[in-house]
Amino acid sequence: MRYRPFDFADLAALRAEATALGVELPLSGDTAILAQPFDLDGRQIPNRLLAQPIEGFDAEEDGSPSRRSIARYQQLARNGFGTLWMESISVNAEGRSNPRQLWLHKKNLGAFREMLDLVRAAAPTPPYLVAQLTHSGRYSKPRPICAFDNPRIPKEGAHIVTDEELDALVSQYVEAAALAVRAGFDAVDIRACHGYLINELFSARGRPGKYGGCFENRVRLLLDIVGRLQDVPGLTLGVRLNIYDGLEYPYGWGCDQNGSMRPDPSEPLKLIELLNTHNVRLFNISSGIGAYSAYVLRPYDYGAPAPEAPLQGVARMLAFARDARKVAPSACIVASALSYLREFGANAAAGGIAQGWFDLAGFGRQSIAYPKFARDVLEGRIPERGRLCNTCGGCSALIKTRGKEVRCIQNHAERK
Repeated sequence: MRYRPFDFADLAALRAEATALGVELPLSGDTAILAQPFDLDGRQIPNRLLAQPIEGFDAEEDGSPSRRSIARYQQLARNGFGTLWMESISVNAEGRSNPRQLWLHKKNLGAFREMLDLVRAAAPTPPYLVAQLTHSGRYSKPRPICAFDNPRIPKEGAHIVTDEELDALVSQYVEAAALAVRAGFDAVDIRACHGYLINELFSARGRPGKYGGCFENRVRLLLDIVGRLQDVPGLTLGVRLNIYDGLEYPYGWGCDQNGSMRPDPSEPLKLIELLNTHNVRLFNISSGIGAYSAYVLRPYDYGAPAPEAPLQGVARMLAFARDARKVAPSACIVASALSYLREFGANAAAGGIAQGWFDLAGFGRQSIAYPKFARDVLEGRIPERGRLCNTCGGCSALIKTRGKEVRCIQNHAERK
């Protein structure tokens, strides 16, 4: 069925719809808290607005950032985002999701260092820069590399990764993390979301060997990487983590074992507790797999009918951030799914921070559609809805379906 699109005239109308749906949105009429700095491991983040990682598919063939890659991040820095959680950077060649995906290695370390210098120089106050390290797993090209044969997301010609290959990946992540520190990143994220390899291992219940079956085996790769990274000097460690895949048990992570689609975050929250004891200081909370449960990852008004109202998806994602805060009270928690709320995303961000649900507010699609969003909010202006993301999904389709450079397809020329 079709649910009510985003046509809310004001905060009162949005609150009334949330109440009618039986969900909680932490909306605040005062957004001043978003301009407050945040201290993380002695490094001051200038404000609470964060640009989420969205792959640009515009790197050079050797994985180095191109002029376009650099210009995208300079634009976000210039417009006031306090944190740039940069797009996926592959840890090896075979794990790239596209021939134009970023890939950090010894030969292009200087190119990454130059990019970070240029991005910081473009900002009124240097932003906090996070490197997202990844292996694309089943989304790798030209050969999909899967943790197990998942009939819900079939991949023709896929290679099921061996235990020995996973063992070797640990060192590759560690080397890439050390290079990211040398390049000048403030923090490193070990990506564990959206169906990519580490996230897929979380639901490898039928996989034999030491990386499948019980909970301890399924989270082994991530914990082994994090354990090895304790020895990297100067490293602040983060994880962008799926709490819920939107895939029924046993094929998905964070779902009720009765076979329904009802979330059960008990295992993901247990993992957050474990990671926090291993000095993971930064958790960027997410959910969903774009190829299967896009409505969970990116609530929308346009496209295939979703089984729930978009506001239900937004509320669930924000509640997951609040749950993460309870099990890792000393860590920095980042919330997602705020872009759907258009100009009221700032109100939900401010309310969630004021109420202690999370510390930083992440905006993904919004940063592509309207890079000036952070500047407007921080300077007390209400962004014009007609210039904001309308959740059409065109930016994601460009990179995931067509392999094109990311951009907003709605009047993108005017959104610079």
